Amino acid sequence: MSKIIAFGNQKGGVGKTTCTVLVANTLSQPPFNLNVIVIDIDKQKSLSTARNLDLEYHTKTPPYKIIALDVETFEREIRELDKTNDIVLIDTGGRLDKEQLSQERVLAYCDFLFIPFIGGNYNLDSSLDYLKFVLNIKERRSSNARKLNLIGFINKYRARSKARRALSSEIEDLKNFANIEFMRNNLNDYSLFSEIDTFENLYNENASNKASLNFSVWLNELFRTITKQP
Repeated sequence: MSKIIAFGNQKGGVGKTTCTVLVANTLSQPPFNLNVIVIDIDKQKSLSTARNLDLEYHTKTPPYKIIALDVETFEREIRELDKTNDIVLIDTGGRLDKEQLSQERVLAYCDFLFIPFIGGNYNLDSSLDYLKFVLNIKERRSSNARKLNLIGFINKYRARSKARRALSSEIEDLKNFANIEFMRNNLNDYSLFSEIDTFENLYNENASNKASLNFSVWLNELFRTITKQP
């Protein structure tokens, strides 16, 4: 049985797809060496397109598969994918007003939903709407053997940003509203993350590069989170 994981938030630009790639690249390669598959359900199919472009520049075998599925095919195949992989990562859709039903059907199978929040153009009302949506799914699954775990984290963090203080206050409001767990470590705003391809593993606990070190600390916390749950 795998861990089925998605990154979700209806607000655009929060880094859902980038985080999916960063985690898939790492957990599929040393030191983790897990059997990982990424399911691209986003209608834009940006991950599938990125992999096809990366294959033009890489001669080595990809560290994991990326498969593009519609929701109906996903529902037919997820049980077999759950049996044959260690990690199933899902690149979900976007806005609830356009894809609420498809997101609900996908999240019905997820073990973990990681919700990235960013400063600047952060919209609390939009995120509250999304949290209400996923909290409802979590409640409906509360009696299931496999429950939906919700974990928030701050992405694209800038320590000296003017939006940092406002974001911290908003996060506290979200914690009080939703009573969900937040990761202690932030994923900082480094260009290296946004420029990542679907092959490169940035994980290095002894890195002198600040971006790789920040990512490694964050990834370790995420990995502990997904492995401590039954």
